[in-house]
Amino acid sequence: MRISHALTVFTHLIALIGFFAVCVTGQVGPISISIFIASLVLSFINERFQKQYYLSQKVVTALAFMLLVYVFLSVVLFATEVFSMILSFLIYTQVIKLLGRKDMRDFIQIYILSFFHFLAGTILTVDFSYGIAFIAYVSVALWAIMVFSMKKESIEASSKDDPELVTPLFLSTTVIISFGIFMFTALIFVSIPRITSGFLVSSFIKPQVLKSGFSDEVKLGQVGEIKLDSSPVMRVRILNEDPESLPESIYWRGIALDDFDGRTWRISEADYKIYKNNKEGVIRVKEVSDNLVSQEIVTEPLDTDILFAGSLPVGFQGVTGGRLEEVNDSYILPSRFSYRLKYIAYSDLSTPSVKELTNTTEKYPVSITRRYLQLPTLGERIRELATQITRLDRNAYDKAVSIKRYLVSNMNYTRTLQKGKGEFPVEDFLFENKAGHCEYFATAMVILLREIGIPARIVNGFHGGEWNEYGKFFLVRESNAHSWVEVYFPEHGWVLFDPTPVSESEFSATGNMFFLNSYVDYLRYRWSRYVVDFSQRDQIGIFQGIRDNWTWQKSKLKTKVDFKLGGINKRWFVAFLFLVLVTWTICTRSDLKHFFGYQRRKPDEKASIIYKKALLLLLKKGFRKSDFVTPREFAQIVMRSGGREVQTFLEFTERYLDLRFGGDIRHEPKELEKLLYRLKREIKQ
Repeated sequence: MRISHALTVFTHLIALIGFFAVCVTGQVGPISISIFIASLVLSFINERFQKQYYLSQKVVTALAFMLLVYVFLSVVLFATEVFSMILSFLIYTQVIKLLGRKDMRDFIQIYILSFFHFLAGTILTVDFSYGIAFIAYVSVALWAIMVFSMKKESIEASSKDDPELVTPLFLSTTVIISFGIFMFTALIFVSIPRITSGFLVSSFIKPQVLKSGFSDEVKLGQVGEIKLDSSPVMRVRILNEDPESLPESIYWRGIALDDFDGRTWRISEADYKIYKNNKEGVIRVKEVSDNLVSQEIVTEPLDTDILFAGSLPVGFQGVTGGRLEEVNDSYILPSRFSYRLKYIAYSDLSTPSVKELTNTTEKYPVSITRRYLQLPTLGERIRELATQITRLDRNAYDKAVSIKRYLVSNMNYTRTLQKGKGEFPVEDFLFENKAGHCEYFATAMVILLREIGIPARIVNGFHGGEWNEYGKFFLVRESNAHSWVEVYFPEHGWVLFDPTPVSESEFSATGNMFFLNSYVDYLRYRWSRYVVDFSQRDQIGIFQGIRDNWTWQKSKLKTKVDFKLGGINKRWFVAFLFLVLVTWTICTRSDLKHFFGYQRRKPDEKASIIYKKALLLLLKKGFRKSDFVTPREFAQIVMRSGGREVQTFLEFTERYLDLRFGGDIRHEPKELEKLLYRLKREIKQ
């Protein structure tokens, strides 16, 4: 292939592969795909066949300006998603470049735009099809850069020659090198797990300390402080359910506290249970129900030992060390970790029906009442308030609902607390200020329930989170920190109640900055998920996926073959397919295409074929035979110019003339082939 033709082919190939890397992400619509392909084909026709279907420079400039204005107005005035418009800008800028006339600078710009397409694909997908695009892009990029350099040097040297330097050997060698680079880097990446050793986590990355201090004690008012902070805490992906089918807002359970001294919640002295991995690598902490929700949780570097999970956790997988402790149905790692954690949590999000809860008894075990009815010395008016609120209720569920309704209706949510006059903050909340943070609402409900003999406890965690459309995960921030209540029912265990008013403001954002922040969060998640936190479980998942896919494809192929073959002998059918494949391979090779016909030719015809091969060899050395020059004259010209490097060619010519024109028949074509082989070696030296 000539240099100019190769430059045209590889320039359009690299543009096509870069665009393909974006298309596999699913972010490009059919209209954009059609426009790009049409412009690519038209550009190739113009460059390859010297057509003139170009846009004028004025039109190109006008289109570029209109595109820039369109993107700007879409983002600023119409609040269109920023990165979607950036992607559209890159695609249509490439379209404009393809439709215009091109010089060497334009080729470079096409390469750069294709690289940005390729980079966008890197960010937006980790699909296997992108791996194919990666190998193809690296190979074609090598070809394009090398051919571009050849063409540029040819122009600078003012050479009019356009040699055929892009050979099959050139192409195959670069493909093999590119594939080798890809396989080597992929092997290194897959072979080295990162999360267990803290790989890629440097000492300069300081852990983010939760101000609420999800530990064994929490002071009233602390959760309200951290709700002013919008820093990310964790990202949660739902693995086995459609997020839209889940409750509107999920409670991410952290730690339950049971001991209250009037100002601070703590975990009372209790026996900690220890759980370890089973044979499947799962830590089961509860009886497993049928309706479990699996969550992949990736935390930010937090100075805490708490494992978070949705509502009621029943199991964990991928926990560092394969061991955890449990207290108050809260799950704690053996020690604190200051780097990111990634694990899978299994939760039961189901709740008993109202009918089931109203029919439950109030016969509580001694272990429950001793621990979850504890109260500090408080004023009598708290007990009187609890009695007054629940005076018409007949069961524990109705009493809990009445207390929740009272708090929601009579108290206000605020983040700016005024200092109360009473001894205890809860008394100020209920009777003076009547406003507070979520932990004030939860604390008040727990105390009112305990005053009338219903076991309850406070739970600290997070509520809700931002749904990230790009990464399909919930982003939970510190501003989502929340406190709620769990009430004990003998037949059903702990049931969640949230007495904080719905009007509680949470972190939210709108407009262009929201889209920008959302996309940045998505990029952070991808980096954490697939680079920083690439774990042994991910390794196993990759190899299992390859194995399962191979097994499925093999089974699928076998099923189709069994169905179509019917009574045909399968061995004969496979042998026939193999024979067809071998025949097709031989017949499509340029040097073997006429193998059988060659063997039937006469010696003089064979000699002509061999002589033409010799002329092609010499042509690469710069020796071109004219039609009016005889073979002997051409041999003398070659000898005078080439010297010893081609001295075999003189003997080769004499043998050729003997065979071709009826000379000495003792010289067989095989001897001529041997001389051709010796000539090849001399030329290569």
